[in-house]
Amino acid sequence: MNLTKIQTYIENHELQMLLPHIESIQLKTYDAGEVILSEGHQIDGLYLLVNGRCRVATTEITGKSLLLRFCSPFSILGDIECFQNVPIQSEVHAEEPCTFLFIPINCYKQSLSLKPEFLQLLLKELAYKLQTCTTASRVNLLASAETRFASYLCTVKTDHLFAKQLVTHNMEQIASLIGTTPRHLNRVIQKFQEKGILQKTRHQLIITDWSSVE
Repeated sequence: MNLTKIQTYIENHELQMLLPHIESIQLKTYDAGEVILSEGHQIDGLYLLVNGRCRVATTEITGKSLLLRFCSPFSILGDIECFQNVPIQSEVHAEEPCTFLFIPINCYKQSLSLKPEFLQLLLKELAYKLQTCTTASRVNLLASAETRFASYLCTVKTDHLFAKQLVTHNMEQIASLIGTTPRHLNRVIQKFQEKGILQKTRHQLIITDWSSVE
């Protein structure tokens, strides 16, 4: 039964290069709130997200958790660790029920790491992570909290894949994403409200003046 599901996911996400290795691939599922990867632990393989949504965070020197991004299908977890042979770099939790195609590290090292088509897939994912992390870091380092929040709003407004990795309705998570505190973010939102840029309801932020945000 699992093999049928695995084959369906492979075909849906155009991962036909995995079909010869289907016997080695496992289906892993996680409930909302469950830990998928623990920072500092040894990686056991590649996790290919084919259903659901998870959040990726890292722990600062102060012990505070810093939200990095959200992941939606199709995303790969564990690629950096497998390439560099280093411990898991981030903490990953399921935001909602998640399904992964799991490729054990031995299968990756002995077979798939020698397949150019699969390596191209990994390189594309790594290049995308580098691009988005560089962009996010540049914004967070050089801009005020107001500008970072406006940039966040503009980003999640788009249909771009990067937007899906950042969108959330949780104020604490938004504050973490833009590198500020929830209290400071609330002050920024209040300032935007006073300027007529947005309206805040119990469950959402409604942008009333996009020209001021953009």
